Amino acid sequence: MTGRFTVLASGSSGNAALLEANGFGLLIDCGLHPKALTARLAEISASWDSIHAVILTHTHSDHWKDLTLADLRSRKIPLWAHPAQFDYLATAAPSFETLDRAGLTRAYQSDHPHTIAPGLVVRPVRVSHDSDPTFAFRIDWYDGPNLAWSVGYASDLGCFTTELIEAFTGVDVLALEYNHDLKLERGSKRPRYLVDRVLGDCGHLSNDQAAELTTAIATRSGDGFPSHLVQLHLSRDCNRPELASASGRAALAQLNPRSEVITARQDSVAKSIPLMRREDSVRRDECRTRTRVVPPLLTRVGRVIQPMLPGFES
Repeated sequence: MTGRFTVLASGSSGNAALLEANGFGLLIDCGLHPKALTARLAEISASWDSIHAVILTHTHSDHWKDLTLADLRSRKIPLWAHPAQFDYLATAAPSFETLDRAGLTRAYQSDHPHTIAPGLVVRPVRVSHDSDPTFAFRIDWYDGPNLAWSVGYASDLGCFTTELIEAFTGVDVLALEYNHDLKLERGSKRPRYLVDRVLGDCGHLSNDQAAELTTAIATRSGDGFPSHLVQLHLSRDCNRPELASASGRAALAQLNPRSEVITARQDSVAKSIPLMRREDSVRRDECRTRTRVVPPLLTRVGRVIQPMLPGFES
């Protein structure tokens, strides 16, 4: 086994996922407090020693915790984020200044592949959400010159684009937001402004929208891909795991009925997924050659100032 992907927590109270590749651990978001993160890691026989870098999708408060940023500093773990996200953290996170002064911040740019570790390449893809900027990630692991496996991760978005479909073409694991059931959201006792926010293009994907995106990615990817669908960020009030799961299975029923659907939860660790090059990966590679190739960004860019909306729980 060359890798493993595990969602440690997913929902409006805290988000974190661990991707392991040949001994290197990349934590996607750090929205759990240190004690909770330690406990979740232990459930998969991992620890803080398993984390070698953290990458941030956006700056809503369920995706980072200040105490966890402080632990990154003490453990000398680098934080990858967009420059505008760093600008926000500089004003919102008391621990960020010491992390930055220690030289533990790494800037990524939209649509540029970044080598996080030898063989591990992350391409951030900008998505529509009301914490601007917000990113999805395509994560590729290379065994020498050959692409071994890929993960697509998009936890918060209100709509999707052709660019995202292209970016996630051929991924082995598709981790995607299935936030709400439309009827439950519209019929909820939530304030009107919150319902409008969730349903808007800068809010969150419904089960139906996510299923449409899943089908589009699977159609472009060809038979057998993705092998796993991981459903993220389910609303406690306006979704049910069985509804999300049914939508995901229906989306893959015709194209890839053997794909495993895993519904991540807020209060428990999701099933770990082993990552390895499959015998039929040549089909994925053929699909991948049809997607746009972007040259790698070789230099770190300067900070930019960009206003951010305050976080709202969904």
